[in-house]
Amino acid sequence: MIKAITFDLDNTLIDFIRMKRKASDAAAKAMIKAGLKISLKTAEKELFDEYIKDIEGNHAFQDF
Repeated sequence: MIKAITFDLDNTLIDFIRMKRKASDAAAKAMIKAGLKISLKTAEKELFDEYIKDIEGNHAFQDF
């Protein structure tokens, strides 16, 4: 009897880096809409770079 099935999602079933890029771009757009004074292109690049530095971490927004 099968009791469980596991999946390796990140970079196996889904493109983890593309997902992180889309999430960081959406976050950058939301921050600019909320009043952050920086160009969208710069914000997207800098925030994504923070994600890449510590890809499994939880400090990308604080470091950005």
